[in-house]
Amino acid sequence: MSNTRAPRPEIHGFETIRIRLSFMELGALRLEAFGEYGPLLIPILSHEVEDNNKEIEGVMHEAERDLEVEAEARTFLAHAYPVIPTEAVHVFRVAPEDVYTFTKDILPEIEYQYTIHADPGVLDKLTIRRLSITPDIGVRSSRQGWFDFSIAWHCETNDVETKDILTAIKSGQPFVRTADGSFIEYENIEDVERIAQFLERAERHEDGSFSSHLFDAPEMKMLIDRMQEARMASTDAAFAALLNEVEVGKPVEPVKLPDSLDAILRPYQKEGVAWMAFLHKYGFGGILADDMGLGKTLQVLAYIAATRKKGDKPDLVICPKTLTLTWMDESKKYVPWLKTLVIEGVAESRLSALESTSDYDLVITTYPAVQRDIQGYLDHKGFRLCIIDEAQFIKNASTATAKAVKAVPAELHLALTGTPLENGVHELWSIYDYLMPGFLGDSKSFRTRYERPIKEKRDMQTLERLRTRIKPFMLRRTKAALLHDLPPKVEQVSHATLTAEQLVVYGRTLDDVRAQVMKTVAEKGFEQSRIEILSALMKLRRICDHPHLVDPRLPATEEVSGKMELALELIRQAKEGGHKVLLFSQFTSMLDLIRDALNLHGIGHATIEGKTKDREAQVRSFTDNPDTTVFLLSLRAGGTGLTLVEADTVILFDPWWNPMVESQAMDRAHRIGQKKTVNVYKLVTQGTVEEKVMELQERKRQLFDALVQETEADLQGLTWEEVKGLFE
Repeated sequence: MSNTRAPRPEIHGFETIRIRLSFMELGALRLEAFGEYGPLLIPILSHEVEDNNKEIEGVMHEAERDLEVEAEARTFLAHAYPVIPTEAVHVFRVAPEDVYTFTKDILPEIEYQYTIHADPGVLDKLTIRRLSITPDIGVRSSRQGWFDFSIAWHCETNDVETKDILTAIKSGQPFVRTADGSFIEYENIEDVERIAQFLERAERHEDGSFSSHLFDAPEMKMLIDRMQEARMASTDAAFAALLNEVEVGKPVEPVKLPDSLDAILRPYQKEGVAWMAFLHKYGFGGILADDMGLGKTLQVLAYIAATRKKGDKPDLVICPKTLTLTWMDESKKYVPWLKTLVIEGVAESRLSALESTSDYDLVITTYPAVQRDIQGYLDHKGFRLCIIDEAQFIKNASTATAKAVKAVPAELHLALTGTPLENGVHELWSIYDYLMPGFLGDSKSFRTRYERPIKEKRDMQTLERLRTRIKPFMLRRTKAALLHDLPPKVEQVSHATLTAEQLVVYGRTLDDVRAQVMKTVAEKGFEQSRIEILSALMKLRRICDHPHLVDPRLPATEEVSGKMELALELIRQAKEGGHKVLLFSQFTSMLDLIRDALNLHGIGHATIEGKTKDREAQVRSFTDNPDTTVFLLSLRAGGTGLTLVEADTVILFDPWWNPMVESQAMDRAHRIGQKKTVNVYKLVTQGTVEEKVMELQERKRQLFDALVQETEADLQGLTWEEVKGLFE
């Protein structure tokens, strides 16, 4: 009987943990972990006896297990990914959505600690490259208000599906998977996100192409221009022309201005006219947001005059009631051939005027009038161009005024304001909702997409996105930037209207003083009646400033004086534009009323008048304190001896009929050391002695030294007929 022993097995200690990688269904990754003991691969933590002993080519091999190391490996893997429930303890599954994180964070650790064995092609897919992804956009056609386009994405030799990019961006993933299964991290993530967000707003078709509003085209072009190697091509000639004109901000064909306007418009104003022509060529709306004093009104009138054709519907201007006369005056001055209608007064006359607008080129009305007469505007045949001046009047979209203005039927829209943004970006939404409904989405989506990130998180990327979107549709120039193109001083007569209370007091007083003057002259003669004449004129001037000055029973508020309303509107505009204002009046009692109104509105101010004792402190407050916007100055105390170059806006509240006195007041701001253009506003009340004196001053300026002083003045040089005309 043979007593042959079995050969002694070869004993193998632990060498490494081997990880096998393979892909499962739907892109999930399968990990199998083995302990490597010589030629033996044993599933970690396996308790099967046969796994520990195995005969290979006639030789028995036995593993001397290191269960502690195997347990550590299992803990490491199980901590990251769950064990497949139906599989053995050594098998793990990485869900498709976790493969990127595994590749980026876990795989390098596995490679460092363990040995990897992968099925063919697996490791090629488990790679991450950091590359720029660039789009090619092809615009196939454009139609009324829309354009159609396709987009393809490339990175080196790989193509990326648009749907994959949109899905990745929407879920916040910093990567996208290519057709070969590998991962690409966007090197230009911000640019890709901007394009993806643009595509989210577009309409997507079944064939993968898109359609978007024509007003989206400028933003798309700017987004593409930001990206190196990105391309945007169009087979549509009209769209190609649009892209070209977006870049320069004006039409290829120059705007032909009437000769009289071409001679007086400054280069930047001609650029403004061209910009409006570009907008309206494509049916866009925009905000002309030039700084106060740069001639927004003139630019609009020039555009209207240059583009109106026979048979056009009338153009409509909606403005604060304090500015209706400014528009009328500027129209008469610069485009007198345009038939202009102002719609104001009682309801019956307003509606009657509205029915006759087809006979006019330009119609001017106010925000309150549009709100009250909205049904009349809805029934109207509509307007060619609707311009809203001081567009911040509709910044609150929920107001009746904003709703009425947006309902006025018009083919084209324009907004004017020196301060398009006062309290928050949502005000921009309301203005653009008037200009181009849908351009910034609806109110709710705007808050989510722009307002909350900017307001609550101070998200500068979101702010930049909003700036990029509105840039082609807002034109803003500042006086500082245009210094080389501006005269040192710009003078403008701004007309105010008498309020109902003023009109009653002025009419009654005019009748009284006219009778008194006629009687005095009849009794004493013209030469001996100058004191009475000057006293009568002074009384009428005070009523033009504010009727409270002659009848204290009337309220001292701004609503009672058309001129005070106009002055406060100019001050508000100046304050919002960061400008400082000198306001001159001959009457210290008028300065007191203005000071009370400034206090009511929370506008900082300083004052120098005859009774002021702390002149230096008042000057320092104005020059050194950025919150002191207005310097109230009387003619006698503030007209000379001051240098106030911090101010670039001068309001002459009541006209001084000697031009030299006006010049002295202007020169407080406009003198050596002034680096800004000074805008001077002369406030004149329409239909009153002020307007008549200004007209007479233009004709016989040299004769008006006689009417300068409040007391004894020589009327030599004025005829009795001319003086009588002042009281008519």
